[in-house]
Amino acid sequence: MTTVSRRTSSDLTARAQQLAARAGIPYTAALAALRTPRTTGPTAPDHSAATGLPALDGLLGPLSPGTLTVLAGRTMAGATALLLGIARHHGHRGRPVILAGLQSSPHATMRSLLAAEAGQDLDRTAEHAPDRQMVAEAAARLRGIPIRLLTPDGSNAVSRLRAEAAAGGAGLLLVDTLRLAAGLEPSPPLPGQSAAELVVLARELDVPAVATAHLRPRRGDGDSRPRPDDLDDRGVLDHAHRLVLLHRPARLGPVPGQRDLVTLHVARPDGAEVGTTTMLFEPEYHRMVAPPRA
Repeated sequence: MTTVSRRTSSDLTARAQQLAARAGIPYTAALAALRTPRTTGPTAPDHSAATGLPALDGLLGPLSPGTLTVLAGRTMAGATALLLGIARHHGHRGRPVILAGLQSSPHATMRSLLAAEAGQDLDRTAEHAPDRQMVAEAAARLRGIPIRLLTPDGSNAVSRLRAEAAAGGAGLLLVDTLRLAAGLEPSPPLPGQSAAELVVLARELDVPAVATAHLRPRRGDGDSRPRPDDLDDRGVLDHAHRLVLLHRPARLGPVPGQRDLVTLHVARPDGAEVGTTTMLFEPEYHRMVAPPRA
């Protein structure tokens, strides 16, 4: 049995009087000093991350070191745009980001990052060309933040993340998408294999990990509200700390005159929902932003 010692107000008063007498300071100053919590050393560095979207961060809390957050959606739901936004937000804080963009070339990924940073549609025709000055300024900002891209080459992405982190450090690990992370294995990967490997690496490096994943459409339900068991690899549920399930009803484009809204369902892997928030998807800029207030 553990004995707990409790300090009474009379004990505190007596100690404050003794301290004041020994140190030659007023009693009130001694009492304040005794009531101030002691620090045990320098403040530990903060290795957590955030999405940069306050409403979503309020539901997720800090993305803690050694954990995996999965952004899952159906095709064109905006999961990659959300992931790139996290990369930009974290990089602007001066913390090194390693991004394994396994769905597109590094050139295409950088182009998406640039469009998001500039808020410009880089695919416009010459008649409606993007603002060159804004694009140039955005490019300069991107050159100043520590985001390193891994080229998709068919090898195991987690092994390459480990090697890249050993060479240049890491503050955040990003993977787009988990389905491709195992690489071209001789046989199909085990359920949850890439998620498990990514969590192990995140714990080794003491950094957070975020990855995208695909959701399967449910037969006969159309584009219904997503659920954790819609994941194309349900083994991910054994390793993820939090899920962000993206629901974009207008995946083929919003109704003219209406905003392209995406509902983000934050859930635990056991299916319990933490809460929901709605974001504005800007596919032409490859980014997810908070919707303007009505």
